[in-house]
Amino acid sequence: MRSADRPGRDHQRGQVLALFVLLAFVIIGMVAIVADISWWWANSLRVQRAADAAALAGVVYLPGAPGTAYSIARAEATKNGYTGGGGVVVTTAQNGANPRRLDVTISAPVQTFFARLFGMNQITVTESSRAEFALPVPMASPQSYLGIYQLTYKNGKAWATTGVNRAPGAPGGDPLASQGFWAAVLTRGGQRANGDAYSPQNNGGGANANYDPAGYDYTIVIPTGTGQVYLYDATFCAVGHHDSGSYLGTGDHWIGNGNTPVTTEFTLWNTRNTPYDIRDDLQVATSGARFSNENQVDKSTQYVGNGAYSDGSYDGKKSADCRNDADHNDWYKLAQNLPAGTYRLNVTTSNAGNVNTNAENMFGIQAVGSGGGTPSVYGTQRLAIYNNINGGSALFYLAQIDKVHAGKTMEIRLFDPGDVGGDAVLRIKKPSQLGYSDATFSYVADNGLSGNNVTSIQTAKAGKNLFNNSWITISVPLPTTYGIGDTLIPPGETQPGWWKIEYTISASGNDTTTWEVNIRGNPVHLVAP
Repeated sequence: MRSADRPGRDHQRGQVLALFVLLAFVIIGMVAIVADISWWWANSLRVQRAADAAALAGVVYLPGAPGTAYSIARAEATKNGYTGGGGVVVTTAQNGANPRRLDVTISAPVQTFFARLFGMNQITVTESSRAEFALPVPMASPQSYLGIYQLTYKNGKAWATTGVNRAPGAPGGDPLASQGFWAAVLTRGGQRANGDAYSPQNNGGGANANYDPAGYDYTIVIPTGTGQVYLYDATFCAVGHHDSGSYLGTGDHWIGNGNTPVTTEFTLWNTRNTPYDIRDDLQVATSGARFSNENQVDKSTQYVGNGAYSDGSYDGKKSADCRNDADHNDWYKLAQNLPAGTYRLNVTTSNAGNVNTNAENMFGIQAVGSGGGTPSVYGTQRLAIYNNINGGSALFYLAQIDKVHAGKTMEIRLFDPGDVGGDAVLRIKKPSQLGYSDATFSYVADNGLSGNNVTSIQTAKAGKNLFNNSWITISVPLPTTYGIGDTLIPPGETQPGWWKIEYTISASGNDTTTWEVNIRGNPVHLVAP
């Protein structure tokens, strides 16, 4: 009977074999699908990384040079293995809603392995990326000049003030509207506590940990045609005091001993549209030795008779008389015939001849254009300013904050504000199309003082500087509605988004302060497409 059972058992074995073959085919197909999907996923990550790298590399050339941005982005894609052609498509475009954003899309074929058995030889992977470039925040001026205040001088026995006439060839009337301050720089041998956080190498009896021989940079934009750059009173010519205590002229003076030489160097660079990378900058002009080793005094402001000089902090009798210096209280042409573009004016006092000199040099800058368009001159990243205040309120341009920064935080850093007599209070003024109003902010200083949700900071009390040699960091939250339905152009202004800072003091004084303004976050970063 056992022999009669064999056909049935063989039949069952045949069914099992057929099921095994069928199941094996399914398993192999699933493995093939998983393998190809994993390969596709790995390549999609590679394409995404290439698109991200391309967007980040190219966006730094926006908004000024979109053509360069595109070519740099495509070159970066090539470096990562994706060159247009052969099924690969690299698309670059300046974002229509925000000219500081670059959109990059890469499509590339991915070869399959097991899916070929089903007639699918390749799969197309498409990934997109978007990068944003937050340009350095313009500071201190929406105009074609920066650092222009008023000149105070003695005419016979009468004190008088006069404005500064525009640079030669500049359009508009005279005098230039005062911005309330002069651009300033202290010498290398000076003290940080005098208000310049970076140029002096000394801090009391020790070294200034923030000393930076690179000095200060100013941005000059020639929009069309050609342009010239002028410096006002770039020479160091020490002056005396007004009866009120403020300095005369632009305020150049020795802080320490007089009769010591001062060297100030001005160098103009073409940025080649890479404002965060100075390595490729091209020098186009320099003051050279024109303002080197200057030991001079405007004796028309110093001498008061009988061999005496009005300023007892230094002895002008031992210095040259610079009252007739061609660059004193006048314009010096630093550069001409500049093609349209963005330039960096660097100002330093790090020359070795300044090691034992404690002095401060004040100056102004103006750009003149031809061929249409108005040039711009503004501070970038940091700058030192000097103001003579004879009591009352003074209003300065602080920074231009574009509406694209809505929802972010503006950070303002002020160094050593409040070196004035009496009381002093500062406020931050925010713009709207209705006018300026007090901003609400929080602050913390490195001397331990702080405040939350305030609208003012008292910087001096009864002649005592409350933030002497200290940094104040001010945080101003920008609402998500910032700039929505609002031009951000207050009455009387010509450009949107310019914030101001207001000083109110009860007595006269001259104050040097270092400013820094930025928007928190990496200036070059990816954003959601």
